[in-house]
Amino acid sequence: MSSRKRVPPQADFGRALQQLRAARGLVQEDMLLATSRRHISRIEQGHQVPSIRTIEVLAEQMQIHPLTLIATAYCPDLDTNLVNELLRTVKADFKGIISD
Repeated sequence: MSSRKRVPPQADFGRALQQLRAARGLVQEDMLLATSRRHISRIEQGHQVPSIRTIEVLAEQMQIHPLTLIATAYCPDLDTNLVNELLRTVKADFKGIISD
């Protein structure tokens, strides 16, 4: 089975932000250098999608790479097998782009 079929096609950025923030032991107030508490809350509830710049600043606040935050949006429950599938998919995408 192609790994592309196993990776969820739609990101759940709000859940990812909540998961990673909690894993780092942070509360929304700890993220105020990135954006407002209201904006963070609206992102986590799925009412807003952050800009790339906001993703960069949120990731910086959590001391992770922005791609980790984005990848987590495609990996419900931080399942190791799904993370590996996602990484294989991204690697195959890059390989296809570079060899073209």
